[in-house]
Amino acid sequence: MDTREAILVRLVAIAEGIDGIRYVYRNNMRPSEANLPAILVLDGDEAGNENDPNNRGSRGPRRMTMTPQMLIVLPETAEDVGTVLNAYRAKLIKAVATDTGLAALTTNRIGPWLHSTQTSLAWGRSMLGEMGVAFAIPYYLDPAAL
Repeated sequence: MDTREAILVRLVAIAEGIDGIRYVYRNNMRPSEANLPAILVLDGDEAGNENDPNNRGSRGPRRMTMTPQMLIVLPETAEDVGTVLNAYRAKLIKAVATDTGLAALTTNRIGPWLHSTQTSLAWGRSMLGEMGVAFAIPYYLDPAAL
């Protein structure tokens, strides 16, 4: 399994350990109301480090940073939606930031860091309980190991 896939699999396992979360999905944007609260692990994007030397060629290792997103989804009837989302956000950030298995997969074992958070709670948006938490996760891509 390549490192990117291993990181995504680990994120699913971490999310499954969050107290109060009923289901965890990967790349599924429509969980049923009965399965909420849930966390959706979305593969997201990745980009190569522009400071990598060009003389490595296409077969040389590359420093990558992936930005998967973990979407917290609450039932439509959630009371105190902002407070509940923030509580899950805190649990999720702590779980991801302190997971030694995930850190072991990253560049120099430095682990991930919080990249951004977006919610559905803003003027002109729905008041559904959804919050996307994106992490920046650095790793080495070695084409020879794929």
